[in-house]
Amino acid sequence: MFRVTGLEARSRESFKAYFGLSNTELDRIVSGSWRVPIRSAWQVAGRIRNVADPRPERMLMASVIAMVIVVVGIAQWLR
Repeated sequence: MFRVTGLEARSRESFKAYFGLSNTELDRIVSGSWRVPIRSAWQVAGRIRNVADPRPERMLMASVIAMVIVVVGIAQWLR
């Protein structure tokens, strides 16, 4: 389907041009790790949503930081 609509090849540059992504956006979607070299469909879908609208990803990071601050504060208070 993608070939018919204009995707030229299975290369990184072709995907970037077809979907209109920057290097950073493409890396956030497709990058794997040594533990998980291939991502499942639901993980890729989540990464695509985060590239399209990064607010939920930022909110998650902010909430984790806030929780760490609260835990450290409580630990200091209990001393």
